Amino acid sequence: MIKSYFRSALRTITRNKLSSFIHVFGLGLAMTVGLMIMIRLQDDLSWDQFHPNSQLIYRITTEVKKADGTVYQMASSPIPLHADITQHSSQIKAAVNIYPVLNGLIQSDGREFNINGAYTDPSFFTVFGFEPEKGNITTALQQPNSIVLTRSTAEKLFGNAEPLGKLISTVSGQTFTVTAVLKEPPGKTHFPFEAYASMSSLSATNPIELSNWFAFQSSYNYVLLKDASAAASFRQHLNSTAAMLNRQQPGMHVAFHLQSFNDITPSQDRLLNEMGGASSWSKMLTECGVALLILLAACFNYTNLTIARALKKAKEIGIRKIIGASRAQVFLQCIAEAMLLSLLALLFAWLIVSFLVRYAPFNDGYEFIPSSFSYNSVIIVCSLAFAIFTGLLAGASPAWLLSSFTPLKVLRNFASLKIIGKAGLQKTLIVFQYSLSLVMIIFLVTFYRQFDHMAKLDPGFRLKDVVSISTSGNNNLVLQKEISSLSGITAVSLSTANPGAQFRGAAGNAWHHEKQSSFTLKYIYADADFIPLMQLKILAGKNFTPSAGNDIETVVVINEQAAKAMGFQDPDAAIGQPLHVNDSLRLNVCGVIKDFYFEGTGRAVTPLALRFNPGSANTLFAVASPKTNRQQLKAAVEAVWKKTGVASQPFRINWLDEEYTRNYSQGATISLLAYLCFIAVVIATLGLLGIVIHTIETRKKEITIRKIIGADRKQLISILSSGFVRLLFIAGLIAMPLGYMLGYMFLFNFAERVNFGFLNVVFCFLFLLGAGLFTIIPQTWAAAGSDPVEGLRSE
Repeated sequence: MIKSYFRSALRTITRNKLSSFIHVFGLGLAMTVGLMIMIRLQDDLSWDQFHPNSQLIYRITTEVKKADGTVYQMASSPIPLHADITQHSSQIKAAVNIYPVLNGLIQSDGREFNINGAYTDPSFFTVFGFEPEKGNITTALQQPNSIVLTRSTAEKLFGNAEPLGKLISTVSGQTFTVTAVLKEPPGKTHFPFEAYASMSSLSATNPIELSNWFAFQSSYNYVLLKDASAAASFRQHLNSTAAMLNRQQPGMHVAFHLQSFNDITPSQDRLLNEMGGASSWSKMLTECGVALLILLAACFNYTNLTIARALKKAKEIGIRKIIGASRAQVFLQCIAEAMLLSLLALLFAWLIVSFLVRYAPFNDGYEFIPSSFSYNSVIIVCSLAFAIFTGLLAGASPAWLLSSFTPLKVLRNFASLKIIGKAGLQKTLIVFQYSLSLVMIIFLVTFYRQFDHMAKLDPGFRLKDVVSISTSGNNNLVLQKEISSLSGITAVSLSTANPGAQFRGAAGNAWHHEKQSSFTLKYIYADADFIPLMQLKILAGKNFTPSAGNDIETVVVINEQAAKAMGFQDPDAAIGQPLHVNDSLRLNVCGVIKDFYFEGTGRAVTPLALRFNPGSANTLFAVASPKTNRQQLKAAVEAVWKKTGVASQPFRINWLDEEYTRNYSQGATISLLAYLCFIAVVIATLGLLGIVIHTIETRKKEITIRKIIGADRKQLISILSSGFVRLLFIAGLIAMPLGYMLGYMFLFNFAERVNFGFLNVVFCFLFLLGAGLFTIIPQTWAAAGSDPVEGLRSE
């Protein structure tokens, strides 16, 4: 029986090739979004699945409520809490504290890399499921100045050499011994660290956070409870600890909470100071909601088109019923057709998604489709279930309506049969679909124009013909000398950050006289050639002198914002004034430079200082003559790189103008938005096509009579089209102000904004109106030109 249903459905599909193609195309496009979200969900739900006893692991989070009513929910907690719970709580089996400040440059055997690491306890590896590749991780962090590396970090530093026992030093002068190497974790984790150093290594430096109960953002505390029943009594201990802090700080209320480890990834709530890049349930549900909304719109279009075309199948249904077919059999026949079309749409959707997975057009820094994705049985089974669900969702309504036909009534007057009566719901959905499409188009145009605007702004520093080369640190001077001697190179400088890109320099509190009036200051280490090479304009004072940092750092160059933060509106007044960059270092301002967009034109300019310390530089900048062949220069620089003894390190070279263009092209995001806009417009157009066809089918008698009494084609097109054009204008009146408001709110995220007037919104509406008219006019033109004799014959 089921086989005959699908055989009959296949014949129907092959006979109606155009309508079948429209169904498959519309449903397939909508299903691509569902498949992409399915891939993302599988990735989001795979985080931290390899840790043993995860049901007994909890993270201690912090809630701080200030006197003004502001509440902060933080994933972090103070460092002293670790000692408190290990000494006074009997409910825990083990406790782990993570202090994530092991960041910056590390050096070993002449190699140097930026690292993201943390200090932690030996219990870290007994609580969590990281496995060793080399060494004994249960004892690896028991001694001070010991460090455990991930496999990839060990390979970067030592290549194929044995890492155990090797020494690693930081820029601050701290030295560690490698005691273990970790295997790559079997899955993603919210611990983003490349190295773990022993917490006991901090006893010599003794950061103030180690004993500060109110440094709530400093560290992360995890506990492994003895059993599930211990959670309640452990919460009481946390409450008593928080009560002690509240007595010390009247006006501020502190509370510590237990967060189950399995609730961290994905998280229930978005907490401040969260580690890693795991998703949240709210984000996942939002993505599912968007996919479901698009799928519902596509399914509605299938229903609409199927019902509109069903008038031609009315006689067949009537005959089936007369010869004995029950309503259930007709219903199942219609469902089988919808299911078969849905499976074909799934194949079409997977063709598109396979292209998106392979070429990743929506990935640019942020991975919309995870690069780690591989086809697996779970995703295949889920996609088949998704296709079945789509077929049922799309086919149930038309199957119910078509199976309800009365045989004699159908056979007696099937051409004028009214299937869904008033089309109020249809028209409402068409308005909704076109409104949604127009809002998305307006936002896409706003997004594109804003980033195009930022790309064309003058960043305040030299972009053209400047090349940046990552350096090793130890070979800076040799590399600088060798590259400066290359043909076509006119200037060379050393620095710690690429201007215009994401800021990777240092930051901290600075003050003029009183620490109470401190402000956040970002600073870049550079040499004396950096300012002239980048063509930064000096407003007051002078540049560094080449001998400025030979012994002790004494002077600093600041930008206008830093001078204002110190209290000087006039740049000249800041010259010679002291600037404390920490408790032990005071520098004198020797120059003030004009503000430039060192973090890109999308961010407001903040206080910045250039400090003379070329020894800490990790980037070499070189200016090439305008006619230099870039590929040849790259080859020459790479040859120098190998010659200076750093060939084992990654060779990275970028042209600033090309990198700047890439940063502001936002090609991946624009491609994703354009793809979603395309889907929305196609679905809205198919929905409009369905209601146009249905209306023309049900008004055949009226069209015939009007032609007989003298109506010409132009009048008939106007009569048939006016209602649909009215729907488009209603959608425009709804969507244009909404889209304009959404674009206006989006532009507030940027310091420099494009001038996006309401005229741009009108142009977007005209584009969508054109798409709608292109759908309406051909159908009404064909109906208005039909032979009235045929209409009378059918009557």
